[in-house]
Amino acid sequence: MKYKAVIFDFNGTLFYDTPFHNIAWQRVTKEITGKDLDDELRIKMHGKNNKEILYCIKEDMSEKDNEYYSKYKEQVYRNICLEHPDKLHLIKGAIECFDYLKKQGIPFTIASASIKDNIDFFVKTFELDKWFDVNKIIYDDGKHTNKISMFTDAAKLLNVGIEDCVIFEDSKTGIGYAKEIGTGLVIGIGSDFTSLKKYGADFCINDYTEFDCDKYF
Repeated sequence: MKYKAVIFDFNGTLFYDTPFHNIAWQRVTKEITGKDLDDELRIKMHGKNNKEILYCIKEDMSEKDNEYYSKYKEQVYRNICLEHPDKLHLIKGAIECFDYLKKQGIPFTIASASIKDNIDFFVKTFELDKWFDVNKIIYDDGKHTNKISMFTDAAKLLNVGIEDCVIFEDSKTGIGYAKEIGTGLVIGIGSDFTSLKKYGADFCINDYTEFDCDKYF
């Protein structure tokens, strides 16, 4: 079957940055509590947004401090990215995939849980505006409760039905949401193929060199 559009998640899907987020949370946790981030707290943090994570770190944190540290953590994260220029690149094969889609006239965009400051950073760092209409990038603007509305809005912006879309995701929850709304093809990206398929990925790739664009578009 041929599909009409592509929606990319970003963090972990186009840019492998999980270690940078982990370092950022370690630094923020140390600053708030004076203690290191331990395994018990890591487990509690999994799958939560910044606001929820910060309440895991300090249950009685004020709303004002929560808002401050949520933004502060992302600034720390961006600084850490810049500290590792050798790792500040898109996942292998992504650019070639973008070039193919653009040449074939296949619409594509990003649906990311990142905040606008991070999206602006990614656009500048990776020169995403070479391929993407930045006005059609979906991000955490406070209007979305989860990836369902993000994916749905992204499909609308691309003027296609979700059943005609290919979605690339690295998270189990993102894959689950993509399947829940009837996405045409959900591709898991990462190394743990077993878990990604368990949550609904139609198939998995390590990077975009393993994806045959001609087969699906």
